[in-house]
Amino acid sequence: MSDVANHYLSFRVGRQWYGISVESVVEVLHLVALTELPAAAPDVLGLMTLREMVMPVIDLRRRFGQPEAPLHLRTPIIAVHGQRGPVGLVIDEADDVERITEAQMAVYEGGDSPYVQAVAKLEGGRLLLILDTSLLSAEAVPAQP
Repeated sequence: MSDVANHYLSFRVGRQWYGISVESVVEVLHLVALTELPAAAPDVLGLMTLREMVMPVIDLRRRFGQPEAPLHLRTPIIAVHGQRGPVGLVIDEADDVERITEAQMAVYEGGDSPYVQAVAKLEGGRLLLILDTSLLSAEAVPAQP
């Protein structure tokens, strides 16, 4: 393994820490007014506009089957580039950008979670589940004709 490093934004949903590649992050912001989206999946909270981009906003607690937390003006949203366009991810806490080498990464081949593509082993034994944002956004954004 080489010591080539990639950077991941670490964030918390419930008690678990996750990471997404900083290359897919547009911006981290606080909750904004959302426009209701009729007949959307239960984890889609609505639509928001950011820099002329309209995007669905999904609640990762709902998506991951965790108990809901109350939303407030300081609730963080991570806007990311997804496979079918931008999407906002409601999380509990955004932390820091982690520099993770290939030696710290382990491919996750379990079928338990389709969203987890790898696991990073951080100092102190903490595991960071690396998410595939294209899979998260694919379910939130309807296919374009």
